[in-house]
Amino acid sequence: MEGDNISRGRRDERWQGIEPAPTRACRKRWTSHAAHERIPSPVRPASAPTRPRLSTEPHAVSSSKPSAEKLIVLDGSRGEGGGQILRTALTLSMLTGRPFRIAKIRANREKSGLRPQHLKAVEAAAMLCGADVAGAEIGSRDLVFRPGPIAPRDLTIDVGTAGSTSLILQTLHLPIALRAETAVRVVLAGGTFNPKAPPYPFLDQTWRGHLAHLGMPIALATPSAGFYPRGGGRLEAWIEPAQPRPWVRTTRGDLLRIRGTAGVANLRDDVAARLRARAIDRIRDQGWNADVAIETASWPSPGQGAAISLTAEHAGSTVATFVGIGERGKPAELVADEAVAELVAFLNVPDGAVDPHSADQILLPLALADGRSVYTVSEVTEHLRTNAETIRAFLDRAIIVEEAPVPGQPGRVIVE
Repeated sequence: MEGDNISRGRRDERWQGIEPAPTRACRKRWTSHAAHERIPSPVRPASAPTRPRLSTEPHAVSSSKPSAEKLIVLDGSRGEGGGQILRTALTLSMLTGRPFRIAKIRANREKSGLRPQHLKAVEAAAMLCGADVAGAEIGSRDLVFRPGPIAPRDLTIDVGTAGSTSLILQTLHLPIALRAETAVRVVLAGGTFNPKAPPYPFLDQTWRGHLAHLGMPIALATPSAGFYPRGGGRLEAWIEPAQPRPWVRTTRGDLLRIRGTAGVANLRDDVAARLRARAIDRIRDQGWNADVAIETASWPSPGQGAAISLTAEHAGSTVATFVGIGERGKPAELVADEAVAELVAFLNVPDGAVDPHSADQILLPLALADGRSVYTVSEVTEHLRTNAETIRAFLDRAIIVEEAPVPGQPGRVIVE
């Protein structure tokens, strides 16, 4: 297989026993493509691009761009306490023009402060709107962001590590879609299968499906998969100009089928076969007799990895995708078990229209839509509560998150 520098004779039946190829040093690169051919759009024109002004001193904010807006102050340790508060704040700061300061960034994580993927999100947002930024460095726990006018254009962003490309894309998506005049191409290099971020199968099937229902078309592709620790994956997105519309969905239709993909990168094909067989057995053990179709795949990648995605298709509903991701020392069967457990937990709440991973991600575009939205969720997570709180800091929208009245019943989200 292309990119495989390990002979099959050295491969163990369980891929966790394989030593990965040495990680290559990767320079961080940031370039802009030439613009696409312009087409008419109802979205207002973008201003000329400007370079961001970055400072690593938390309080040394440049005075070259004074802002009449008072800083919104956020506590990065509240609620979910991860990078979500920062990403949502970046998105809304760019769109509203309101500056913010976030302290105690990722204070609840083992490695607190900005990690490479968070820093890249800050840098990309700053480049997109010519922002003044203070505290933009690895490990920083305090950051100030003062946005300028958004200037959508094609971007290529290299995380430089196996950090998540999907989280950076989600940070940039709404500002580009709401301000662009024509389609914008964003190319990201880094991780595409990350255990604490939306993996590519979820993005392509579920996130993209929800966006389509909200009137926000986006096209995605991944020519190369990126796994920890090597990274090197490639995520490509074509973002169309769009305005989100409100959405109401409080039930989901009958289960039609469960489909999936068990894939490997530079590993023996029998690893994918084990993932597939285990998932099918576990789904049957849980008593779900729907049509189950799981294919196997071999993905191009500079490194090694394995994953399985399981997608539940319900009549008249956006599909829900759950992904188990392998790592060295983790049997393929356990990877499949984790994906099946998430799938079954979702299926066991029959009136939950939205899966727990999507619930907080669609809240942001719905908060920017003109009108009332209501949707049920199979689980109310801390990510959902935290995102609602962060959005309220920037927007004058009433967001109500209702817990499930009894176990096995859905929660509800209302955007007034």
